[in-house]
Amino acid sequence: MLESEEKPLPVVGVYWIEDADYPALLRLSDDGNKLPRNWREWRKIAEEMEKGLKAYGHVVERVRIDPATFPDWCAAHGTTPGRQGRRMFVAAAIAEKYGEQN
Repeated sequence: MLESEEKPLPVVGVYWIEDADYPALLRLSDDGNKLPRNWREWRKIAEEMEKGLKAYGHVVERVRIDPATFPDWCAAHGTTPGRQGRRMFVAAAIAEKYGEQN
């Protein structure tokens, strides 16, 4: 297959947390003890992951998690505000914006 005929890589969503929101997200997440203790450490890891995805050719979309609304979203979607909830939230946001990317 010629490169011009190849399908582009799907957009990859990554959850994004604002500095001011980080303490609240740590408190409400059921896996908060597994997240870095401070936002700067978390941001460094998140930016390295973003850089790696982009190096493979993905478009990366940051999906902000708002600790004021995230727990209600999780409850409405049958999940908890931890790793699984974050993954579901990001997947839903990307699907809403870009549709099915198969």
